[in-house]
Amino acid sequence: MFDLIVLGGGPAGYAGAIRAAKLGMSVALVESGDVGGTCLNRGCIPTKCLLHSSGLYASRTSWAESGVMTGEVSFDEGAVYARKDGVVAALRGGVEKLLAAAGVRTVRARGRLLDARTVEAEGERLQARNILIATGSRPARLPVKGGESLLTSDDVLSAPLPSGDVVIVGGGVIGTELACYFADSGRGVTVLEYADRILPFFGREVSVQLASALKRKGVKIVTSARVTETGEGYAVYECGGKEGRAEGGAVIAATGRRANTEGIGLGAAGLPEAPIATDGNMMTATAGVYAAGDVTGGIQLAHYASACALKAVAHMAGQPCGTDLSTVPSLVYTQPEIVSVGVTEGGAKTGKFLLGANGKNLVNGSNRGFIKINCDDKGVILGAEAFGDGVTELAGELTLAVSGKLTAEQVADVIHAHPTLYESIAEACEDTRGLATHKR
Repeated sequence: MFDLIVLGGGPAGYAGAIRAAKLGMSVALVESGDVGGTCLNRGCIPTKCLLHSSGLYASRTSWAESGVMTGEVSFDEGAVYARKDGVVAALRGGVEKLLAAAGVRTVRARGRLLDARTVEAEGERLQARNILIATGSRPARLPVKGGESLLTSDDVLSAPLPSGDVVIVGGGVIGTELACYFADSGRGVTVLEYADRILPFFGREVSVQLASALKRKGVKIVTSARVTETGEGYAVYECGGKEGRAEGGAVIAATGRRANTEGIGLGAAGLPEAPIATDGNMMTATAGVYAAGDVTGGIQLAHYASACALKAVAHMAGQPCGTDLSTVPSLVYTQPEIVSVGVTEGGAKTGKFLLGANGKNLVNGSNRGFIKINCDDKGVILGAEAFGDGVTELAGELTLAVSGKLTAEQVADVIHAHPTLYESIAEACEDTRGLATHKR
């Protein structure tokens, strides 16, 4: 009997398995596909590889200004995807080696719960004192006529699309990142978003700023658009009482994700269908059965999934775990990038610093973006937003400040190196008291 069986080898599954093994537990990880899950194989990493390439290609328009002179530049999508595949394979191989080095037994099969202690994996029965369900999610299908035949992010990231314009249904994180990739690589793009703005779950200011940036790239954005029908190369939608039609060589659904729980035997373990409810330690209603990641119906982010799995494993092992699951940074890797963490609106004090006044930002060829800090009446940082080129690398300090309940003054009192992009965080914090050095 194992101490732990993990169903699913994504960010929650493999992180939980490795941590449990390092705590001295005997662990089996059951995964029918590639370890790394959606994030590594069909999501975060592949998308960022594509965006890196398209961003380099789009930057060619400013090379001459920086003194770099060249002839005609082309974009080879075959080479772009080949590089993506190489990066993914290298990282996946690394995860496989980590699992093996930790002593985790990896079972290449689809697992099904027979009860709260038993998993069947293609005829083999495995038993454990604890089970962690981390089977992840898949792209949601659009529930309209023709919606079942639409391309998904899985399709887009597996191989280059035929040449031509694209229509993207959904203006959330996945939709806007794909829009940025296609626009920067030279395609015409139309985004159809049901809400009244893209990125509807982010602050209005970053939503508006990103919409403007995408439009400058040539992206057509239609908000308050309810798609009613799709077909090969087109999507019909209603907007403001009128019917519209968007056409392109490909139509992509980017309308969220659904939990992968069909056929894994939740009922046999005394659990209802997804989303799987958990307590603060990620335990389900059935003692000894835990769940983490997208199957819980909460925040669908790889780093949150991993954190939840580590929380669950600590509880199984009787170990303390101070992981703050209430403070989760959200990042968008469009160009410009976006960071959002904590409560970003409605504080008693706010501070803002425009990145156009940041030396490193200008050196890097950018004069756009901002950092915004939201504080309570005592100056404690409740949340923060960042918009600009390269700002996702600032997420660490901003998240630490929110999670640690630091005041803006405490953050500003730490010496921030110059010239760096992150020194703008100190300036934004100083601005909550009207003391920013490089702001009039």
